[in-house]
Amino acid sequence: MRIKYEVSAGGLLLRRDASGYEALLIGRRSPRIWTLPKGHLEKHESHEQAALREVHEETGCWGEIVNRLNEIGFWFFVGKAKHRKSVTFYLMRYLSGEANNHDHEVEECRWFEIGAARRALKYVNEKRLVDLALDYLAANPAALGEPPSLLPAAAQKTS
Repeated sequence: MRIKYEVSAGGLLLRRDASGYEALLIGRRSPRIWTLPKGHLEKHESHEQAALREVHEETGCWGEIVNRLNEIGFWFFVGKAKHRKSVTFYLMRYLSGEANNHDHEVEECRWFEIGAARRALKYVNEKRLVDLALDYLAANPAALGEPPSLLPAAAQKTS
C-alpha cells in the first residue's frame, strides 16, 4: 500500500476579553464542523511561518506565536492511498484582523469564549490543545498581555 506523508502547522489564536479568553475557530461543512486553522508547509517554510500564514489565510487575523503546544499525528485514506499527517500547533496571541476576512476554504470563522470553543471543537486532539494552552496560561498569566483589570487606569481608557 502506498503511504503519503504530509506535514502541516496551525494555531490556537487567543485574545483576552473582560472575563478571560476567546479562541478563533474555523467552520466547514453543514452541519458545521469547528476546528483550528491549519495547513501544509510550503517549500522552504518553517513550521512557525506556515502556522502564522495559515492562521491568517483561514481566519483573516494576524497573530504572534507565544508557545508551541503539541504535534498531532493521524492517518486517513484518499482513494487507495494511505496518508500519515502530522500537524504542529502553536498557541498564538491575536494582533489584528477581522474574522470575516477569511479565505474561500473556510465557510465561517468565529470567536468563542474559551470553554465554548473547547466544547465546539470536533476533534478530541484539538480539545486537548485548548487544555494545554490553558495550563500554559495558568503558569504564565502575562503570556497574552495583562488582563484589562490589571492594567493602569490610563491604559484601560486608551485600549
